[in-house]
Amino acid sequence: IIMAITEEGGIGPRMFQQFLLRLGPPEEFLNIEQSDIEGFPRMNPEKIARILNSLNNTDEYIGKIHDYAANEIYVSCILDDDYPESIRVIDDPPPLIYYRGEKTVWSTDFIAMVGTTKATQGGIRLAVDIAKEFAVRGYGIVSGLAIGIDSAAHLGALKEKGANIAVLGNGLLEIYPEENKPLADLITQSGLLISEHPPYDKVRKSGLVLRNRLITALAKAVIVVQVGEETRGELRTASFASKQAKPLFYGDPENNLDYEKVREWPGTIIKTADSVDEIISYIV
Repeated sequence: IIMAITEEGGIGPRMFQQFLLRLGPPEEFLNIEQSDIEGFPRMNPEKIARILNSLNNTDEYIGKIHDYAANEIYVSCILDDDYPESIRVIDDPPPLIYYRGEKTVWSTDFIAMVGTTKATQGGIRLAVDIAKEFAVRGYGIVSGLAIGIDSAAHLGALKEKGANIAVLGNGLLEIYPEENKPLADLITQSGLLISEHPPYDKVRKSGLVLRNRLITALAKAVIVVQVGEETRGELRTASFASKQAKPLFYGDPENNLDYEKVREWPGTIIKTADSVDEIISYIV
């Protein structure tokens, strides 16, 4: 039912919460009529028809679950016990999380590491070194599988056999960027790829933005290893860290951080991997 109204019906996280509050548990969705949802925000006849049609097609999603499982992709619903609690408590948790890899890593404490896709050698080196130090201390790394800092952080953790979670802004069968498919496969051997998007969904800018809230939700602390000259996703991640009250740190490996760019989301500045134990001291 939840797969039908999210994948086909187009219901997002906030609307799904409204459905639960006003209509009851998902089993009750099968009994709704047009008049039951006409008063919902941003609802129009086309949207209503799409939702009602999706609820008539729930049997199709049994087959989809088997299709996903054949690709080693599994689904966790927000009402399930195995849904990550750290994501469940944010303002707009996704109704479903699709995942591929080793589920046992959920029990690991994670540090978020993100940064510019146009990283310098100094930024790459700092990301690798910090990730390795956290892995040695038993922490995992959560990032977004992007080129640059994200990839360096994932690889640093892998070098020390640390846990990894890569949060995608698209479907798990549409790895983006394509050149990181080998890295994605490596991560699934001892960690997880996760996404709130159905497995065949292509990448969209909105998906890349919103996945940052899941990266920070999964983390005990957030490190923006390097801020790019053209700031993009890394500062959106900083904003989500601030909203979620996560300890926030900025890397400045080459002493060229533009403090004006990060003024809105204050954090502690770090310059080397020697700061790892200081970061751990902030973790609750």
